[in-house]
Amino acid sequence: MSSSKHTSTKSYQFKVNFPENKENNMHYFRELIQEATQKLLNKLWSEEWITKLGTSSLKAYKVINEAKVTLECEGQTVYFPSRIRRGIAERVGRIIRGQYKRMNCYYDCLKVLELIGGETNENKVIGIVMQTYRTKKNYPNYKKIMVQQTIQMIKNWHKKLAIDFHMFNYTEVVHPKVKKFIFPFGPDDNQAIQYFREEESIWYRMKLPSITHPKSKQDWQWLEEYLPIPMKIQKKLEKSLGKQPKRPFLLAKTLKGGLIYFFLQFPWEFRKERRTKEELKKERVLAVDLGLKKLATAVVCEAREQLSKPFYLKLIGGQYQHIEHLYKNIAGVQKQLAKQKKSSSKERMEEERRRLYAKRNRLGDELAYSTTNILVQKALDWQCTKIIIEDLRSYKPPRGRRSWSRRLSEWLRGRIAHLLDYKCQEKGLVLQKVCPWNTSSHCPRCKEKGQKVLEPNNLTPNEKGRWFYCALCGFSANRDYIAALNIYRASFIDYRTIKSLKDTSPIPYMEMGTLHSTVPSGGPEMNHTNGLVAVTGYG
Repeated sequence: MSSSKHTSTKSYQFKVNFPENKENNMHYFRELIQEATQKLLNKLWSEEWITKLGTSSLKAYKVINEAKVTLECEGQTVYFPSRIRRGIAERVGRIIRGQYKRMNCYYDCLKVLELIGGETNENKVIGIVMQTYRTKKNYPNYKKIMVQQTIQMIKNWHKKLAIDFHMFNYTEVVHPKVKKFIFPFGPDDNQAIQYFREEESIWYRMKLPSITHPKSKQDWQWLEEYLPIPMKIQKKLEKSLGKQPKRPFLLAKTLKGGLIYFFLQFPWEFRKERRTKEELKKERVLAVDLGLKKLATAVVCEAREQLSKPFYLKLIGGQYQHIEHLYKNIAGVQKQLAKQKKSSSKERMEEERRRLYAKRNRLGDELAYSTTNILVQKALDWQCTKIIIEDLRSYKPPRGRRSWSRRLSEWLRGRIAHLLDYKCQEKGLVLQKVCPWNTSSHCPRCKEKGQKVLEPNNLTPNEKGRWFYCALCGFSANRDYIAALNIYRASFIDYRTIKSLKDTSPIPYMEMGTLHSTVPSGGPEMNHTNGLVAVTGYG
């Protein structure tokens, strides 16, 4: 996250290793913080506090008085050092502040549902909400997934209780739980953690409880240790603005077997490279279109010309069938859950649904990590300075019933975009997001609107066709490849003066200084990795 126009912040995690006889102190700390955080969250959970924190520009702990952090055990008050209380207040404040936009989305969706009726098609409701509530730059106020989840929540409550939409306030239908352990040391002034970075390690000492429920200051003690910095990260930190990092976060990650590891996440500041407009026009970029069967379609472009053949990342057939089978199982469980009346049976079905969704999430994360790793490496191999993708905030959902493949595609694209943002920062690349409108319907060679056809040898127009054909210039190619080229074209649109892709420059294909008017083609080059197959050379 940028701290100013000219600097950016990158964070690195280091595993905490205490001696075996001191590991319990960290677990005591985690349990205490989780319990106190949940108690304070329950105490402050109201629309008044959501609005107060959401509209304030102050740090959260300055809005919430740290004295509100209290915890009792067996009739006795648990003792917290003041800076630990301050960190808990900051954590709770961030959780509540994060609900401000969701609360506004809830009430905006209620207004739309009241006007058009609760029986209206879900996609139509989503489209109306995203078109009605927009920012000054004409982007939707809310992400599509947020609107979709909110509408589903409202309809579920309405169906379950058969009451009017406006019967409940937001805080009555939403009850947040503190699941992940995250403790911010940001509000601290060396009274809860002290640290110093040396060349190859970070020395730190942390204040931790020595018993499960400390009753006085004497029940907290300082523990110190060193964190080794891997050589790979040391090289990256050579470019940071300062040797010493900012104050860290303490995180806990729980493995599938229940084993818990702790990490300290330290942020460093880096200077952003500034380029002139002429340099920006000439910079080499990787333009990427995201999908499902083709998880990504990418081309390398420079100075408004295409340099590389298209590059596809596809799901291997068995992997696609496995995902399809998983979604059918989820749909089956949800159908059975709707019919269940007995609480014991319902609990078992809900547990099965959670298990299937967790499996879906793990599988999606694997695909997203593999895809982003390959795309970032591709950009580095071609010496690109930027990766360009679609801005999903301006994505307008198509009409009709949402199939499992479309639901997964939308979820995966969001996950890939999030990971790309992080990995581009780590590798020194810039991630640019552009408007996706009409990227697969205009010819990138002559700028005219083309047709969707069945296949290269059958130019019969078909709305579901995955092939593109331009009747004016004869250019024909896969629609995902067309979209990747047009995503690059969209990157140099100034929407204050240019209204559509038709008004921008075409993209000729250049190779070794020679202009090619035909589609880049050639023998396929294929590589397999983690359920994906990488293909180069098909137009």
